[in-house]
Amino acid sequence: MVQASLVSLSQLRSRPPTDADGRGAGRLADVVVRWNGTDPYPPVTGIVLQLGDRQVFQPGASILQLSARAVVVRDLGPEASGFHRREGELRLVADVLGRQLVDVDGVKVLHAEELYLAPVLGRMRLVAVAGEPLSWRGRLFAGGRPDQRRLVDWSAVHPFGEPGSELRLQVPHEGLRRLHPGELADLLEELDRPAREELTTSLDPDVVADALEEMEPERIEDILREAPPERAAELVTAMEPDEAVDALRDMERAEADAILARVPPEVARQLTGLLGFPETMAGGFMTTALATASPEDTVGQVREGLAGQRAHASDIDSVAVVDEQGRLVADLSLFELLVAPDSAAVGDLVADVRPVTVHPEAFLDEVVERLIEARASSVVVVDPGGRPMGRVLADDVIDALKEGGLRLKLPWLFH
Repeated sequence: MVQASLVSLSQLRSRPPTDADGRGAGRLADVVVRWNGTDPYPPVTGIVLQLGDRQVFQPGASILQLSARAVVVRDLGPEASGFHRREGELRLVADVLGRQLVDVDGVKVLHAEELYLAPVLGRMRLVAVAGEPLSWRGRLFAGGRPDQRRLVDWSAVHPFGEPGSELRLQVPHEGLRRLHPGELADLLEELDRPAREELTTSLDPDVVADALEEMEPERIEDILREAPPERAAELVTAMEPDEAVDALRDMERAEADAILARVPPEVARQLTGLLGFPETMAGGFMTTALATASPEDTVGQVREGLAGQRAHASDIDSVAVVDEQGRLVADLSLFELLVAPDSAAVGDLVADVRPVTVHPEAFLDEVVERLIEARASSVVVVDPGGRPMGRVLADDVIDALKEGGLRLKLPWLFH
């Protein structure tokens, strides 16, 4: 029923408005809806008519008909006044048409090329927006109409507007929170700068950080540059250290310093230490997210510790076992911990096999060689005293190789 009664905004604007007696009432300049993000289909609250060189507002109570056939208002008396925006009101032509928006269900960026209204629950409401045109096959099954468009339900839309605009939602669309990091990363890459800035500002830093980690360092760098330093610092703090370093490394020293000055001191020290290594050395592309345990710990205690590092789950494939001096004595895989009883001591699980390690100054080819020799998914990076500093995972090596492997850069500290 709704689909059969759809009327496009352009159809409405093409109908010459009249009053109840059939006299001309100028032309339809805009349609006003009220939208606060809670009502999935914003109701029409009035229309704006162009009368010569002035515009007048006709509230919903004064509209006798608003359809594809006619636009009729009660009476245009001399007291008719101009439009004064009330809280939550949008002008569909002035505020929405031509804007970027996200189809949350289809996970794609669209432009509002056309808007559609329909009578729903006794009110004329904004119900859909036009996406890309249908394919020739889609037009064939839609009756052969060449102007047929693929429509996106407005309840699945997150639009973007100017700063301070009513079009900007204070609370982002719930569907955005359910997107996979890779999907959100794709959206961020497609959006223009103002929309991208709005989206990264409205979502939780952890959610945005997960998406940034799916992007190329150059694109992450762009987003950090666009964001205010305080917001950029929140995102860098929430990112995995190795991913954050990849983005900071290519920035101007002053830009990176402005961000590092606003992150927690412990994080700043950690990132600065990693930036001191060239990106072709293990210390330059390792992650510092480490899970450690002592031989006296029980498996149950180790599991509790791992639960507290859930945010770093993708960077932890083993647990580094260290002695009283903090030196690495073993590297236990998560599988070994999974099959062991909670009461077992970690020391009882340690085999008489030296863990696979590299020094932070090891070049990429040496790291690759160590991984192949040990048939391991990661290697532990240790300092000269044998204490673990970080871990290089196989996917870190793949990323480094994809970037060219031997793209030599001086250490960040010497810029």
